[in-house]
Amino acid sequence: MMKRCAFLGGTFSAVTLGSYGTQSATAVAQNTTAQAPPEPLVWPVVTKLQSGIRSFAGHTDTVPDIVGRIGTTPSLVIFTEGNHLMVLLSEDIVGAFPLWAKSQSQFADLDLDNIVVVTLPQPIIVQMVRTGGIALGNLTLDVSRKSGFYPDIVMGGPDPLQDLRKLGVLEPRARFFSKNRGLALLVPKGNPLGIARLTDVARAGARLALGTALRSTS
Repeated sequence: MMKRCAFLGGTFSAVTLGSYGTQSATAVAQNTTAQAPPEPLVWPVVTKLQSGIRSFAGHTDTVPDIVGRIGTTPSLVIFTEGNHLMVLLSEDIVGAFPLWAKSQSQFADLDLDNIVVVTLPQPIIVQMVRTGGIALGNLTLDVSRKSGFYPDIVMGGPDPLQDLRKLGVLEPRARFFSKNRGLALLVPKGNPLGIARLTDVARAGARLALGTALRSTS
């Protein structure tokens, strides 16, 4: 194997040097500039999808929006959205929940080893429940009580919750889990530039990043 690798390496080096001798450095640079950037490789969908099921193909960030183990019976399934991801899945909430449950006599026997959280946009959450599935390329996940991949809790705004209520999925009364306190500025730990208000951003010459969900009212 080592002799084969050495032979191939020597052969490719000779070909490269021989080719380079027939072209000037300028020609090589021109060829490099003229080459079009390669198109992204998207794996083809070869399965026949059920009508109405939302399908994602070529979206590299789709699977991370489903957190937990598929194939193992879920202990708790939460359908929410990406804006809740970092807080909900923190050590203070989902991380601390199993230990808290064990400390409560009425919940002490619950198996909370596999908490599944879906953080796709809310219209897709509604569509998943309504159609009974979601496709990730050639993989279709069954969203049903039978599969176990079905929400015990749905966290969302009034409109998607009302849509799910019409489908007979949710209880008639929703519970508030958070309240909007308005926009806030997030700064690095320790707030090294001493930013307390928006004018301090300009004073300190700091960079400001706005979430894509924000819309101008002008």
